[in-house]
Amino acid sequence: TDFINMGEDGDDEKKAGIENELWNIYTFYTLHGNPLCPEFLKNQQFMKLAKDCQMIKKKQGVGLTSADLSVVFASETQRKKAENKTMAKRANPNLMTYSEFLNVLMVLAPKVYPKEDPDTVFQKLLLENILPLAAHRIIHKVSIADEEGVEELLTVTFKRGLEDLFDYYSDVADRRRKLLAAQEVQDTVKLKGGHGQVQVTSKQRAKELRDSKGLIGYSEFMNFCQDFKLIALSQVTTIQAGDIFLSSVGEHHGGDSSRDMSFEQFYECLLRLALTAHAGAHPEITTDLKLKALLLFMWKAVNTDDASAKAVNGRGTRSVCDASKSVKSGDLNLYGSSQFNLIMQDVWAKDGFREYLQPIEEEGEDGQTVLDRMLNTDGTRTFSFVNEGITQSFELGSPSVVSSTVSTSALGKLLQERPSIVQTLVDSLKEEY
Repeated sequence: TDFINMGEDGDDEKKAGIENELWNIYTFYTLHGNPLCPEFLKNQQFMKLAKDCQMIKKKQGVGLTSADLSVVFASETQRKKAENKTMAKRANPNLMTYSEFLNVLMVLAPKVYPKEDPDTVFQKLLLENILPLAAHRIIHKVSIADEEGVEELLTVTFKRGLEDLFDYYSDVADRRRKLLAAQEVQDTVKLKGGHGQVQVTSKQRAKELRDSKGLIGYSEFMNFCQDFKLIALSQVTTIQAGDIFLSSVGEHHGGDSSRDMSFEQFYECLLRLALTAHAGAHPEITTDLKLKALLLFMWKAVNTDDASAKAVNGRGTRSVCDASKSVKSGDLNLYGSSQFNLIMQDVWAKDGFREYLQPIEEEGEDGQTVLDRMLNTDGTRTFSFVNEGITQSFELGSPSVVSSTVSTSALGKLLQERPSIVQTLVDSLKEEY
């Protein structure tokens, strides 16, 4: 941005880093204000940022109060709205954009540091308050190529199915952008009172439409998360989903809007979703299994009675299914998922319909194997038990030995019940001696 000047020693890379860090700070507070709309900052969240950055420190009439901040916030949003009356048409014109956020910081800087040089006070506010003290989004670097099995799973096994899903939502995004451009033209015509020629779209707007064609916007990605129940069933929170999108589309390069998502970035986004949703999985569960668990969850989400009913009712005036493009008879092709469904079924079947988040236990030895090992062990172990007064001892080893001892009472009882044993014992003693 033009406001950021780190002096002659600052190179372009350093400036880009500061710009991107300011965007990460800005979107941290917007996501926590309204995660469905990260491009606009609420007054309440701006107050929180100011407190976090120690900008409110009224002492003996010097410094800022919350009232001062509210006045500057309202002044900037109202000024912008007055310059561009079409902004009054947006859902809430009192929200602050990113460029307005930077303007407000520049206005507040001399109020926070009234005794400092006016030419450097904005830089001082950024370096001593905003950048070091504000909360910010932390972007963890991930790559599908760094995780074993993930790249092949996404770019080979599931590629066709994921392409169809992405194409569905990119088509939705393209229609939204065209409608927005048409609405801007209508607003311009009304401002001119219906007189004179009005260019259908500006060259800049036309270029934006061309550059963004086939890409997914933030709102379409959030629809994707909701359609596949990733948010509704708490796989991830809405704030986490928003942060995952912003982290996947790359660094911010100016402007009030977040960047759109390409198909390659969609791969990374799915990986981030899997890692976030299953962060607490068993340590033995590898990243590719977490990804399979996420894809299986998505498959189940669009193959329910509730999902079928939604397909029939549509979303507003737009149908969410196109059975004519289905690759299997009877598949509603909900959100372009027909090919994805077939691939997931095939992969899950090959994996034995396993629970991907449960470690596979090694098969234990059966009883006969354990017994054979005990009987053939090199060492010896003695086990004894008593049966009707007769103590029998077994030495397990090689060879096995069995010995028995008889108590006096048991012997007397035995001779009374079986007198013939007496003669047997006498004969045995004669042979021994």
